[in-house]
Amino acid sequence: MYRMIGKVCVVGLALMVSQLTLADAESEIKYRKAVMKVVGGHMGSIGTILRGGVHMEDLKLHANGMASIAQVAPHVFPEGTDTGKTNAKANIWQEPEDFKMAMDKFVAAADNFAVVANAGDMANIGGAVKQLGGSCKGCHDDYKKE
Repeated sequence: MYRMIGKVCVVGLALMVSQLTLADAESEIKYRKAVMKVVGGHMGSIGTILRGGVHMEDLKLHANGMASIAQVAPHVFPEGTDTGKTNAKANIWQEPEDFKMAMDKFVAAADNFAVVANAGDMANIGGAVKQLGGSCKGCHDDYKKE
């Protein structure tokens, strides 16, 4: 009798742990998507500011915001978040060194863009935003599902 109760408890505990893990993975994926929307929002605003010549006074704010969120982005791909409702390709976890290099490029490009924008260096802003956009495109091409 006690063995049966023990087995039921073990099975129940295992089911609870697996559900918690699933819930954690779903929350992690939701958070990742939100972080990436922030990246996209800043990138969209930066592009509109530079192409349209509007709200130039906000360029530094978006550049600094991009540099800040770039520090978060490499950490939103933990193990166990490769399944579920995600657009992330499996090679993120299969080739972690390559993915880290891609994310390092993004962080460096975002930091460089912020430096250039904060200096008001409009002569070099085009090259800095091109580098930033290229780092985004590189990750999307290699690590994001269509």
